[in-house]
Amino acid sequence: MLTRTHGADDLPHINMTPMVDVVLCLLVFFMAATRLYDWDEKEFDVSVPEVADAAPLTAAPDDLTLTILAPGKVAIGDETLDLDSITRVLKAAKARYGDQGVMIRGDAKLGYQDLADVLSACHSAGIRNVNLPVRRREEPSPPAKPGS
Repeated sequence: MLTRTHGADDLPHINMTPMVDVVLCLLVFFMAATRLYDWDEKEFDVSVPEVADAAPLTAAPDDLTLTILAPGKVAIGDETLDLDSITRVLKAAKARYGDQGVMIRGDAKLGYQDLADVLSACHSAGIRNVNLPVRRREEPSPPAKPGS
C-alpha cells in the first residue's frame, strides 16, 4: 500500500519561488553595485585639435532694414530703390546667407498695399525672417470731468 502514494499519475513539480527570489536578489545586487555616473571626457582617450582663437567662420549678417518711403519706393541704407530692384537685392542677400532677416519700417500713415508690396518682394526672394517694428500706442488722457 505504500507504493500506491507515489504513483505514476503524479507529475514532477518544480517550485519557481526560490528561482525568482534569486533572480530578483541578483538584480538588486547588480543595480546597487553598478556605478551610475555621467561619462566624463577623461574616460576616453581622444586627442582633439586645438586652436588659438576659436570663432565662427562666418558671422550671421544683420537684418536688412527696408524703409518704405512712398508707394513703390523703398530705401535700403542711403539707396532708394523700386520694388523690382528690392527683389533683386533681397535675392542676392538670400544667396549669400540662407537665413537672411529683413526689418520693414515705414510711416504709420502709409497704406496697407505698400506694406503688402514689400512683403511680396520678400516672399519672391525667399526671405521668411521678416520683422515689423512697432511702437506702443500712447494711452489717450481721460476726458476732464465737468465741473472740475
